[in-house]
Amino acid sequence: MDQQQAQKYQQLQQQLEGVQQSIQQMEERISNVEDAVEGVEGLEDAEEGDEILASIGAGAFAIAEIKETEEVVTNIGGEAYERKELDEASELLNNHIEELRSTKDTLEEDAEEMYSQIQQIQMQLQQGMQGEH
Repeated sequence: MDQQQAQKYQQLQQQLEGVQQSIQQMEERISNVEDAVEGVEGLEDAEEGDEILASIGAGAFAIAEIKETEEVVTNIGGEAYERKELDEASELLNNHIEELRSTKDTLEEDAEEMYSQIQQIQMQLQQGMQGEH
């Protein structure tokens, strides 16, 4: 029994680590989409010809000139992109944030359940070790 419990304990520990990594990834994705919402909302006050810093990835930026202030190009799934008016793009991004938060909440519930199971196994293993002495 102790061998099986120890194996289950290890398995749950590994699963919990994976879920914790997924939670961290969700938090990063939420932050990125929140930044995008701020960027879209910032365009409402921008004028054509204004200079901005446009992210080109990995913390690098290009100085760019705004050509269009009424629309942005958004990812609509996979590799598909589409022009959207600012309010529509903002709504789309906010909906995406809600989906990500929901996924994160589910992952956090899973992590809590795993942690609870780990604690139960720890107590059982400790009781088994005390019974041997």
